[in-house]
Amino acid sequence: MAEHTSQGERVTTGWRLRQRGVARGLSLLQSTFTLGLGVLAVAAQVQAMRLVLGSDAGSASMQTPDVPAASTSVVLMVLAWQAVSALLAGGFMTGVLPASYRGRRDAFWHIALITFFLPVAGLAVVLGVLLIGYVFPPPREALTAGRVKAPGFVSHLMARVRHGGGMRLRARLRNLHGERDDRVAALVSVQALPSRVTSEIARDLLADPVEEVRLLAYGILDGMEKRIMQQIYAMRDRHEAAQDEDERAHACRRLAQLYWELIYQNLVRGEVLRFTLERVEQFARDALEQHEDDASMWYLLGRCALLRETPEAAEMYLRHAQFHSFPTERLLPWLAEAAFQKRRYDRVAQLLGGLGAGATGAKGAVSATASPAVQPVVRFWTR
Repeated sequence: MAEHTSQGERVTTGWRLRQRGVARGLSLLQSTFTLGLGVLAVAAQVQAMRLVLGSDAGSASMQTPDVPAASTSVVLMVLAWQAVSALLAGGFMTGVLPASYRGRRDAFWHIALITFFLPVAGLAVVLGVLLIGYVFPPPREALTAGRVKAPGFVSHLMARVRHGGGMRLRARLRNLHGERDDRVAALVSVQALPSRVTSEIARDLLADPVEEVRLLAYGILDGMEKRIMQQIYAMRDRHEAAQDEDERAHACRRLAQLYWELIYQNLVRGEVLRFTLERVEQFARDALEQHEDDASMWYLLGRCALLRETPEAAEMYLRHAQFHSFPTERLLPWLAEAAFQKRRYDRVAQLLGGLGAGATGAKGAVSATASPAVQPVVRFWTR
């Protein structure tokens, strides 16, 4: 057994030595080939310069009718040698660059174009940079750069946080490994948040694996929608039974606001959203036919136009609302949204500057005229 073991170890050792020898041979062959590319690149550059200098001397000593044709052929030969030198220099530099750069084609073409368009000087710069890299190598203790994965969000650790109650509730609901009773209690507590936030969280839970959570989320959404729809039905009856134009205009105004509430609270999606938008626009226009100075209806028409991604119409409606004394600080973010949809980014910064420019002090704090939800956007566009 000892003899078989020693023979196996000798075979393995011999195979490893042969493998190392082959690897060293391939490395030496690759180094020789790369060095040959560099030598040939220099030789091609020298040949191109010899043709240039020879053509200058010949043109000075010869005055014949064939000089233009001869000079054209010389120029073509010089360009050909220059192209050969550029390609060889690109291959040489690609071979000597660090391993992280060898797979990049842009490095090859970058070196080749520099060498081609800058005769002699381009090759001198490329070789000079390479020489500096070898004469002054980076310190050995310097670590190589690498990619770091983005930190993940651990939802179950949110229970230790004492601020941001809404985010803690959202994290507890997203933690599928948490206790069922705790997630149900968190969903019940969500109803104390603003309706817009509650509907968004409940809609995300309609596909939850826990049946109690799914049913409770559906019940929350259904209850919110029914409360608004009951008000819509009652107001539609008042609209149909209106005795004069003022009462009918008031009912149209209230119906537009109620239908918009369905959109604002994220209670409608898809085709229902498009239908609801049409109802908002219809009742808002009906109200404006009787009271053209109703700024809130112009504002709703502008918001609907933004949802339809028609920024020109949205800006027109919002300007009408501004003309009829709608609060400017509430209009500026939506005017900026219209400018953003039109890709007028300079206009976005100018409009948001109305909320933050006159109110950004030495420390860059945004004025109180911007709501807390808008302040980060104002800081981004006006810094």
